[in-house]
Amino acid sequence: MINFDVNNLVKNLTDAFSKPYESNNYKILETEREQIEVYLEDLNSIYEMLNLDIAYGATLDRYGERVGVTRGNAADEQYRVMIKAKIMRTLGNGTYPSVIKSLCGTFNLEIIEADIVENDAPCTVEKAVLPFRAIQESGMTIEQIMALICSLLPITVTLNVLDLTGTFEFSELENEYDEFKGFSDSVGDIGGYFGCSSGDISSLPI
Repeated sequence: MINFDVNNLVKNLTDAFSKPYESNNYKILETEREQIEVYLEDLNSIYEMLNLDIAYGATLDRYGERVGVTRGNAADEQYRVMIKAKIMRTLGNGTYPSVIKSLCGTFNLEIIEADIVENDAPCTVEKAVLPFRAIQESGMTIEQIMALICSLLPITVTLNVLDLTGTFEFSELENEYDEFKGFSDSVGDIGGYFGCSSGDISSLPI
């Protein structure tokens, strides 16, 4: 069976037809191919606009209106995280696995990257553990992320500390090299980063 050539439609014609670039057959089929290409690009654009991870501007505002989250002065990166948090809070049931899933869904993390450390005191979480890139990619401050995490916890449950883990570490071997760990280069494109902790909570920028 001969494969259909989608990049040059005239090649799919039998040899009884004229196929040179200057022929009418080529011109007509090439016009069709270009229109199909534009149509597919439009479809891909619509699909991307419907993707919350890619949506921005007015499209992101529509998402916020739909789930009941006000943008205020939040940038697209911040607003996107706020919308995800609201969606995950609606889907959650307050259990430990549900909170972990909510954290991962809000900050685009793997299950092993997030953790909740319980406290002996009632209605208290000792600390929430997230990778430091959560603050880098969300565009939020540590205090804003901490407030957002508190909104994902069951009502009346408080959070003492937010622990953002870094990737900086020393090598066990003298000549071992890893571009994602250790000291950064002068530009800052490679190397690990330190983590940090915070116990303060502030309101979101809305």
